[in-house]
This record gives sequence, C-alpha cells and structure tokens, in this order.
Amino acid sequence: MEDDSLPQKFFAGEFRHSIDEKNRITIPSRWRRSEGEEFIILPEPQHQFLLVMSQEEFARMSVQAENHSAVSPRDRRIFLRHLHSRAEHGTADKAGRLVLPEDMCRELGLKGEVALVGGRGRFEIWNLQKWKRAHEEETSTYQHVANVIGL
Repeated sequence: MEDDSLPQKFFAGEFRHSIDEKNRITIPSRWRRSEGEEFIILPEPQHQFLLVMSQEEFARMSVQAENHSAVSPRDRRIFLRHLHSRAEHGTADKAGRLVLPEDMCRELGLKGEVALVGGRGRFEIWNLQKWKRAHEEETSTYQHVANVIGL
C-alpha cells in the first residue's frame, strides 16, 4: 500500500538560475521528470516566493484542506477558493524551461538571478535577496531542530 503522506516527486537542493526576458526559468536537470511536464504555480500565502508543484501534489494539498477536521466548512470554502484562484498552470518545454506568470514575478520581485529551493514534493522560487535574508534568519531554527532530532 502506498503512503499518501510521501510525495511522488522529491525536490532537494538549492540552485541559482536566471529568469530570462520572457519570464522563463530553467528547471534544474535533477528535478526534471519528463518533457512537457505540467506544474501548478502559485504565490506562497505571505507572498515571499512562488510555489511550484506537480498537479498531483496540488490535488493532495486540496484534499488535505477539504478533509482537515480543524478547518471549519466556511474557512475551507474560502481557503479553497483562494488557493484555486491564485494557482496557474505551467508546462516545461523540451529544454526544461517553465514560463512564470508575469504578474506573480512582478509582485514578488522575481527578475534576473533567483534561488530555486527544494522542498519535498514542491520547490520554491525566491528573489535572491529575500532568500539570503530568510536563510540567515532561519538557520538557528534549522540548527535547533537538527539537534532535537539527532541530525
């Protein structure tokens, strides 16, 4: 029996790539699964970075929100409405380039060199300066949890 809590795809590592004049970003070759791979792209709720994930991962997230007992029916409807209305489809071309929505890039300050950060079944695209700040601010938390779990 397959464990639904584990993603079918796993994105690990950090990469620096540039967004070109057509808002295309090259997905790292280690992260590519197939030609014409489809993704869901949406801004993270605090608008710090873009989330990029497979359609299956997005569907799992939607189902989790639909079935979570701690979320009221009203909050569930609102969340799902916002989640789905903010999401956009994207397809990687033969060269592994993904076109990012222009409005999202503008809103998040994604231009030129950016950081692509792996995160299990999804990856994040950060403005490079925001990523450097977040990485510095979060290092102590990482170190603390690493100690707690014995890493």
